[in-house]
Amino acid sequence: MLKAVILIGGPQKGTRFRPLSFEVPKPLFPVAGVPMIQHHIEACAQVPGMQEILLIGFYQPDEALMQFLEAT
Repeated sequence: MLKAVILIGGPQKGTRFRPLSFEVPKPLFPVAGVPMIQHHIEACAQVPGMQEILLIGFYQPDEALMQFLEAT
């Protein structure tokens, strides 16, 4: 059984993505029209035998992030 770990960080002092990061969690920044993290999840899902994908990070419950996780 294969598992993948995707590190999504957290809302620390990151200043490189300001002002975007004030409104949207960094893993949800759009890249080619979809959230950045979706690219990683889809790539992991293509690996034969992949059973579980773990997202590791420290985010307070955020409406946008929770909506994304519930939809995937």
